[in-house]
Amino acid sequence: MSYLPDHFTASDWTRIQSFIELFPLATLISHFEDEIFTSHIPFIISGNKLLGHINKENPQFQHLNNSRVELVFHGGDAYISPAAFTTEELPTFNFAKVHVKGKVSYGDEQGLIKSLMEMTDQMDEDFKLAYTHPKIDRLKHFIQGFEVSIDSFHGRFKMSQDKSKAHFDKAKSLLKESQTQRLKYFLNHLQYYTG
Repeated sequence: MSYLPDHFTASDWTRIQSFIELFPLATLISHFEDEIFTSHIPFIISGNKLLGHINKENPQFQHLNNSRVELVFHGGDAYISPAAFTTEELPTFNFAKVHVKGKVSYGDEQGLIKSLMEMTDQMDEDFKLAYTHPKIDRLKHFIQGFEVSIDSFHGRFKMSQDKSKAHFDKAKSLLKESQTQRLKYFLNHLQYYTG
């Protein structure tokens, strides 16, 4: 049995790009002086690069420029119980993730502002970020825009594609139900911070 066989992987850019546009928040992973750093950063696609920004107070900012990184974009995931099927199965986890590897380059202030406006345009139909918005002038000194030149990418979409069509459809339904239930439970138990 090979790890992540072809029916669980995707390597065509069109599918990867669509996934990133749907799930733009990535885990940014870097390595510096024998320590691993992670941050959660939204990205937009610009040609063969990904554009993001990072708070300059974030410890990852200090070493990120010119570093090789890995980004993990997260779709859904769910435990799949054998009890949900009439056939004999083993417990498993289904998931949808995209991995991108590349190299970071810091940009200038104009590029940062442009990328913030483009990101808002792509993610928000109801709000238009203007170049002259007063908060941009105040915040631009605290964040650093950057681009990731893409070296490699692949999708890991494990959704019981190796089973029957009915099994596959059931697994997708279970993932959707699981995501909804877990998110509802989490939000119902999340405490508001009062200081």
